[in-house]
Amino acid sequence: MAAKEQKSMDFGADSENLKRRTIKDGLLITFEGGEGVGKSTQAERLFRKLEGFGIDTILAQEPGSSDLGNNVRRWIKRSNSSSPLAETLLFEAARAQLMFETVRPAMDRGKVVVLDRYIDSTLAYQGYARGGDIETIKQLNDIATAGVVPHLTVLLDADPKVSLARVTNEPNLFDAADGSSAGRVDNENERRFEQAPMKFHQSIRKGYLELSENDPRWCIVRADQAGHRVADAILKRVRRLLIDHEVPENVFKS
Repeated sequence: MAAKEQKSMDFGADSENLKRRTIKDGLLITFEGGEGVGKSTQAERLFRKLEGFGIDTILAQEPGSSDLGNNVRRWIKRSNSSSPLAETLLFEAARAQLMFETVRPAMDRGKVVVLDRYIDSTLAYQGYARGGDIETIKQLNDIATAGVVPHLTVLLDADPKVSLARVTNEPNLFDAADGSSAGRVDNENERRFEQAPMKFHQSIRKGYLELSENDPRWCIVRADQAGHRVADAILKRVRRLLIDHEVPENVFKS
């Protein structure tokens, strides 16, 4: 699982003043996909949209939104020698802390949690791509999360040859589709996953597609199209989820 800069967005007192709509038992919406597919961008777009509809929402990323998670992120980014099991255990520790500090309390208050990466990232990266035991990772995921499964997982899918161009200076289909530059240049010391062989990224994509096969909690969206089209497809699916959880349809007409 790739590690990225973390942030958590919660409007706190402002949310209370605006009397934001909550949902019984809360909702967990996760974003998954390989490097450069636009997870963070689309997760934040969804967060902003739901806030605009008056729905009490927070945005967080894995690993992070806690001191432990941020330390894990920095260590993983700079390490080239960790074993798949060591990486998995570190990610699970960060995940357990995030669940304890952020996700469960938010859901208990009826919030929608939009989470950039979650349990499926560990399966795809440390399992399918790095050869870790899938059943062991599933068991560790279950322990770290106390069995909390997303209500919806958005998989942004694209050919790695296309998506990896977003983390270099090379032109790519994302730029052309949006009409603006979507390039993302990271610190060279923090691009460990992006610089892995193409076979690694293809294994990640294969893993995600296998995990999502015939599972209704997944929403697969082509990431190699214009950003606003990706956002529209995601919002359409999220809207159905919210209506299923008794959010009135007129909320979405604002």
